[in-house]
Amino acid sequence: DEIGDLARGFESMQARLRSDALTGLANRETVVRRINQLIERHRSGLDAHAVGVLFVDLDGFKRVNDELGHDAGNRALVDVAARLNRCVRDGDLVARYAGDEFVVMLPDLPDHAAAELVRAKVEATLRGATVAAIGDDQGSRTVRFAGSVGLAVFPGDGEDAAALIKHADEEMYRRKAARRESGESKF
Repeated sequence: DEIGDLARGFESMQARLRSDALTGLANRETVVRRINQLIERHRSGLDAHAVGVLFVDLDGFKRVNDELGHDAGNRALVDVAARLNRCVRDGDLVARYAGDEFVVMLPDLPDHAAAELVRAKVEATLRGATVAAIGDDQGSRTVRFAGSVGLAVFPGDGEDAAALIKHADEEMYRRKAARRESGESKF
């Protein structure tokens, strides 16, 4: 009936507003809102668990777009989204934050060590990721990329979603710089 159609249309519109059109992941606004909701639950005494935030930036992603084109870049982003969803825990929320950046919300953490385990799993999942050219006139070409992951945990690393994401982003850049300085291969 008309009311049912209207309700389904409204639900569909809400889902599109909460998700990234390319990857189907939650979008930036959705993950920020959910992190802040978890923090409020913690503050109100309804949840004593820590909340973690991973900030993921793809290393070598510019090469994907430059060497293989934006269609390959889009395929790589969709692949990364699927990889991230497969390697996180049930209840974690993966979001595309911007461009080649992703944020993973980690609720119900017993301690910082649990967040470190998830971070290590995400890094391992992204290490050596590849995307190949499709329909390339020059033959088959593949570009490798990986990911750098920063971590922040509430309540110690920030008082709201913005502060946690900023902390995780800054830590990600420190880890990326340390890896470059040590000569450690990203891929």
